[in-house]
Amino acid sequence: PPLVKMATGEESDDESLGGADMHARTSGLADYFALDEPDAIRLARRVVRRLNWRKVEPTSGSFPPPLYDADELLGVVPGDLRVPFDPRDVIARIVDGSDFDEFKPLYGASLTTGWAALHGYPVGILANAQGVLFSQESQKAAQFIQLANQRDIPLIFLHNTTGYMVGREYEQGGIIKHGAMMINAVSNSTVPHLSVLMGASYGAGHYGMCGRAYDPRFLFSWPSAKSAVMGPQQLAGVLSIVARASAAAKGRPYDEEADAGLRAMVEQQIESESLPMFLSGRLYDDGVIDPRDTRTVLGLCLSAVHNAPVEGARGGFGVFRM
Repeated sequence: PPLVKMATGEESDDESLGGADMHARTSGLADYFALDEPDAIRLARRVVRRLNWRKVEPTSGSFPPPLYDADELLGVVPGDLRVPFDPRDVIARIVDGSDFDEFKPLYGASLTTGWAALHGYPVGILANAQGVLFSQESQKAAQFIQLANQRDIPLIFLHNTTGYMVGREYEQGGIIKHGAMMINAVSNSTVPHLSVLMGASYGAGHYGMCGRAYDPRFLFSWPSAKSAVMGPQQLAGVLSIVARASAAAKGRPYDEEADAGLRAMVEQQIESESLPMFLSGRLYDDGVIDPRDTRTVLGLCLSAVHNAPVEGARGGFGVFRM
């Protein structure tokens, strides 16, 4: 979109009222003379109005609202984020007419993917359904993201993930290369990405779902969201394992009481630093939003990103590991 910048007297030389009059009347440096900030905004609006700026409009002039009440979004996410919830309940309350064409619904069921429209704009949606991302979910996501790029359709990521699955069985099954396929697709996709943190968003799963490090155009959090490199219990457990192994290697007895204190301290710190107000206060997201406003906020974002052509990557993903 066009950039409008306001400079105060402290930011530019000779911009007092007298200086402004001189530049508008004598030097010609200023194109318009504004009495104050509201008057400057009024003049800027008139200038933008005459730019002959054209943007992509929604596919139709009218679009049906969701069939379900947005107020019900307040009860979708459980108080305990370890309890899964169905993201289709969210999708049905934010997309036009609650009309959602699911892609590969029987494959990789822990990740819901599909096509919809939001305020008339076509979108592809990826939403965590069970928290953990397995190999099937990763491959499904990679294919879906490539399809969205072939169709020039923006993507919406609805987060509730604890990360990619770990363990010998899953490592032998190729979770690393399959997770890398998803990461490859996300990082090389060129259609606009919009992310909403609804519940948990931890670890590499946060990256795979286009977290802040993967530069989505916009990222918002619900008050129920939590995000960190690891969950509090997991990180505390890792530190405990490392400390225990270190003591064993040195032949020293392990202080169980100190271990319990360390775990409690780490859990408390990570818990407090994973809350949306903490993260938003450090500009990690673009705002903590009321879940009921999700449709409106995403609609505004889609309108903004369509100021430029939406063009997907055509074969720019490099080589995917088989």
